[in-house]
Amino acid sequence: MGRYINTFSSILLIENFSKGFIVFNGHLKIRNGAGNLVGFSLAFLVGSAGLTMGHQDEIPTEIQLPGTQPNQVPTLEDPNSCTACHGDYNREIEPTFTWRGSMMAQASRDPLYWATVAVANQTVPGVGDLCLRCHVQRGWYDGHSTPTDGSRLLDSEADGVSCDVCHKMTNPDDSEWQGTQLPPFLANDKEVPPTGYYGGNMLSLHSGPEYLGPYGDLNAPHEVGQSLFHRSPEFCGSCHDVSNPVVGDLAHNSGTQPWSDPVVRSGVPGAPVEEKAAFNNFPYMYGVVERTFSENMSSAFPTLRVADYATLPDELKAGKDVEN
Repeated sequence: MGRYINTFSSILLIENFSKGFIVFNGHLKIRNGAGNLVGFSLAFLVGSAGLTMGHQDEIPTEIQLPGTQPNQVPTLEDPNSCTACHGDYNREIEPTFTWRGSMMAQASRDPLYWATVAVANQTVPGVGDLCLRCHVQRGWYDGHSTPTDGSRLLDSEADGVSCDVCHKMTNPDDSEWQGTQLPPFLANDKEVPPTGYYGGNMLSLHSGPEYLGPYGDLNAPHEVGQSLFHRSPEFCGSCHDVSNPVVGDLAHNSGTQPWSDPVVRSGVPGAPVEEKAAFNNFPYMYGVVERTFSENMSSAFPTLRVADYATLPDELKAGKDVEN
């Protein structure tokens, strides 16, 4: 029965979400008559029923990915700490308000997401690490991703994709700012010069005090650094190409089409990470799940100038500001 508890909790979340039930961080939270959330430990409720919670404490090598690993960079800031300067002044344009309503901010609050994490963990124990890595990034980098059912995550980490993660990202080819990636967890092809692995949230995070972004001439209360990577499509592609490394390494065809380039892989469960598909191939080469970035890069959009869009008004083609 223990292996089914995550499904039970997620179904409970889905069926009762509209009624005021929320499950997060291993707790059942019920909205009382006063509108306040009252928390009950899910472990307590399960224990009372004579059940045990199924945990995935170790991450199989097939699931591990290159890039910065948990506990390798300083604790990432709570996005609420950014509000003093970046919010509460104009909801039309301010970063705080527009981010809070975005899919990025809600990435770890979606009840369907938690249901799929539960099902995935039951199918392949430990695979939930892949889900938490992208959807609960601050908790993952702060070392709270095991057990992979999310039961060690803090309530304060329900931020989804938050400010600090994006503004600490560096190009994994190490061509600009240096990120934290230690062998064998290098998110690039290790050639000279290297080409980065863009996909699967294989991020190389900066551990210095600078917050990185497209501008370098800011008068800010914190240190800033200009990053050309933040203006590139590869920046978005770091998350928005999704590959399944388990399929890439263990499936007979590595999750590719017959005409695709061969995938370098071990094909042996539990083999060292250095031999795994995710450490020896570009993310687009194996385990196809989502290819938003690859599809964009294969289209005319990366080289099509705004001025060449025939249906745009002339003032937009010229790049001028348009007043409402």
